[in-house]
Amino acid sequence: MKILPLIFAVITILTPVITQKTGLSKKYGFQLKMLCAVLYLATGVISAASFGAVTDYSAMMLGALVLGMLGDFFLEYKEKKLFPLGVVFFALGHIVYSITFLFAGENNAASHIAVVLGITLAVTAAIVIPAKTKLKLNGKKNMLLIYVPVLVFSFACAVVRGVAAFGESNRIFGLCLISGGLLFFVSDIMIGVGKGGIKRPEFLHYAVSYTYFAAQALFALSILFQ
Repeated sequence: MKILPLIFAVITILTPVITQKTGLSKKYGFQLKMLCAVLYLATGVISAASFGAVTDYSAMMLGALVLGMLGDFFLEYKEKKLFPLGVVFFALGHIVYSITFLFAGENNAASHIAVVLGITLAVTAAIVIPAKTKLKLNGKKNMLLIYVPVLVFSFACAVVRGVAAFGESNRIFGLCLISGGLLFFVSDIMIGVGKGGIKRPEFLHYAVSYTYFAAQALFALSILFQ
């Protein structure tokens, strides 16, 4: 049964690529994005079942995946007034991811909190300072100032936890977290650039979905290798 989570993870990663290459995403964008969200959540559920034991790490990661799916729904739903609600769910998802990487299971990032905070401060400053001058925030400055530190803290927790696990010979788990954290970070940065009025090349527009769903699939798969 342990091959099943891998199959679902691969399907999750390939689905946005296939649907965009075939043009289906232009016609059924919302439905297909929700399909991908269901797939990464299914990857997490099957990974938890395949692991064979109920753990704090599994439960919290599944909670974060559900929050991510809700974020996808409200961000993409036709009622634009629900967009801020999607941002809230995504932020909550990042917070749950951060708590999980910090405290749940072995090789957690809490023992390296100084490194996590250092990365968070440095990367947040590197993003926020140029963004305030180069991006057209149109009243979204407060949202940026709140969301970016949450995103970066989650990214730092994932990478530090992954490096710690890699050093303790749990290499697959570590790679899932490091790769997932980096992909999530890149995806959100590309979204921020696009929303801020900087025109992205066409391939980077598609890369937002590729990196995001791959990140969620890798985080979901990490449950299997915890």
